[in-house]
Amino acid sequence: MVYCSATDVQLLTNITVSDISAVDIGLLIAEATKELNSMINVRVTREYVNYIDETRENKINGSNTIYYTRNWKGKYLADRDDDGSVSTTDVVVYLVDQDGVETTATISAVDADDNKITVSTAPTSNDKVYITYEWCYRDPSTPDPLIKLACVYLTAAYCYAKINVGRAPQVKFGNMRIYRHIEAYDKYYQMATKIINDINNKQIDYGESELI
Repeated sequence: MVYCSATDVQLLTNITVSDISAVDIGLLIAEATKELNSMINVRVTREYVNYIDETRENKINGSNTIYYTRNWKGKYLADRDDDGSVSTTDVVVYLVDQDGVETTATISAVDADDNKITVSTAPTSNDKVYITYEWCYRDPSTPDPLIKLACVYLTAAYCYAKINVGRAPQVKFGNMRIYRHIEAYDKYYQMATKIINDINNKQIDYGESELI
């Protein structure tokens, strides 16, 4: 799964297969995804797991296997490994036993919407649990329409850079002139930036201080 497809990019631009192949567009989507994630994701390293609320108790008792991140309200688990989806590879759960020995838990499932992580084996009551993950304001697992649109526009900018950069703005063949839209990269990059700002500017007070 990826945020957008070559068809999506072609639909919203003048790019055709004669300009750039679908395979190359796919490769540029992968690069655009990396840049997009760097602008909408917030990285959390080794968050200490403990009680959040009655729904998200995060018990460490030898039987509980489900844990929630503190950044859950109005936020989503994000694509940390830049593959355009949210899966078990986007989260790392560390277990530190009473002797200070650290291991990495096997993650069996994640739920981006609920910020829920399920591990295969329940940590013991002597373990301390830490989670490394990324979050964002829109659901990347669907993906959210704004994330998809931002990826389309950013990919379009990359495509036009590949097509136009280093080439003359116009070419003359006899009495005919062919003009290239050299500003296309800037146009689509600005459009992507506007969407990214809309994704990040979620001005709602979620009372995060209550969780600390």
